[in-house]
Parts: sequence; structure tokens; C-alpha cells
Amino acid sequence: MEYFILNFEKFMLVFSRMMGLLFIATFFSSESMLNEARLGLCFVVTALIFPLVYIHIPAVPDDFVEYAFVAIGEGLIGVAIGFCIVIAFSVYQLAGQFFTVQMGFGASEVFDPMGQESLPLIGQYLYILAILVFLSLQGPLLIIKEIFHSYELISFTKFLNGEYVTSNFGIISIFAKMFVIGLRISMPIIGTLLLVSVTMGLLGKAAPQMNLLMVGFPISITVSFLLILVLLPNLVDFISGYIDDMFKDLWFLMVDISNGK
Repeated sequence: MEYFILNFEKFMLVFSRMMGLLFIATFFSSESMLNEARLGLCFVVTALIFPLVYIHIPAVPDDFVEYAFVAIGEGLIGVAIGFCIVIAFSVYQLAGQFFTVQMGFGASEVFDPMGQESLPLIGQYLYILAILVFLSLQGPLLIIKEIFHSYELISFTKFLNGEYVTSNFGIISIFAKMFVIGLRISMPIIGTLLLVSVTMGLLGKAAPQMNLLMVGFPISITVSFLLILVLLPNLVDFISGYIDDMFKDLWFLMVDISNGK
């Protein structure tokens, strides 16, 4: 305990970065987790990694105002890393949004207690599936591992070099990849629903007396759920690979920030 008291100022710098991450990152930022529990987790994790990252902690300024700016900068680094993870996980809600209307669930939304917002029903299903895969891969530990490695690679002065935005693995690239991955997840269902719509159109021409509005919705919903069920094993493997790539890209982003290129 004396070790932490003597190095209290540096300890709080580590705590600041950890708190910025855990209050933003997926899973840890859930509204169902009490702030007291989140702060306690921040303290415990900080105490565990503090001796390991001590040599990478920036020098403590003598002036309180300068120290406050350094602490804020450390917190912003944690927020930036957590924000990248949140954006990467938004791909599942986006994928559900792409085909929710086509399958007949355009007017149905559910309240997400983690994000405190209304989301498409199928998007929420894909998001919960992704969270379960994330937990099976020990994702929370991987997030903490990333923040641990960030001390070896990123200081606040390096963070200001703009690579967080302009890097090939930066925030712009993450946004672009989010749309591509969302389309890849939703494309099989979108293509199948297109075929269903074409079939319904042909039936409408062949039998004009049929009420396609009443027949088409149950068929679209049934076909979509059956396709999701059939594709579920492949979808789990895809999500697992995407999560692995997400953490690799985050590592390469930190390397780019460290190298300034």
C-alpha cells in the first residue's frame, strides 16, 4: 500500500486512462453496471497493471494545472480506444437495419438497456449474439490487454499527431469497414428477400386476386428467420473472426500512432 501512496500521482494517471476506457468501451459501458462497480473495477485493474506500466507513465508536472491537463489527456486516450471498439460493434445494429424493413419488421424496435436507445429488433438480436461470442473469446480481458499495451506505444504527445484519424487503421477506416462488414453480414438475407419479392411480383401477375400484402409479410419473415437459423454457425465464425481482426487493427493503430506514420 505504501508503494501506491508514494506514487499516488502516477497511479491516478493510470486510473484516468483506465476509467476513460471502461466508461466508453462495449460491455463495460452498459447502463446495467453500477457506476460504483465500474469505478471499483477501474481501481482494481489499475492496481494490477500499475507496477507493470510504471516505467511508461509520463513524468508528473509540479504545477497542478499542468498535471490536470496530463490527466485529461490520459483519459482521452482511454476514451479514444473505447470509442474505436464501440464503433466496431455498431456494425451489428447497422447490418440488422439493412434488412429489417425488407423482412417486415421496419416498425418494430426494442429498447437497448446497454446503449439506452431504441434499435431494430434483428439488429439487437445480432448485437446480443456478437456480445455472447465476444464473452466466449474473453473479450473484456482483451480490452484490458489493449489498454495495457497502449502504455508501451502511446503517450498523449504522440496521440496528438493525427494518426488516430488518418491512419489506415484509424477512425475513418473503422467507419468505412463498419459499412462493408454490415453489408457482408446482411447481403445473404437481402438477396434472398429480393428473390422473395420478385416471386411475389410474379404471383401477383399470375393471380391478381391474391392479397399479396397479407401473404407476403409472413413469407418474408419466415424465410428470413429460417435463413438466419441456417447461417447461424457461419455467422458465429464470422463474428469471431471479425472480433479478432478488430483487436489486431486496434494494435496496428496504436503502432501507427507510436511511429507517427
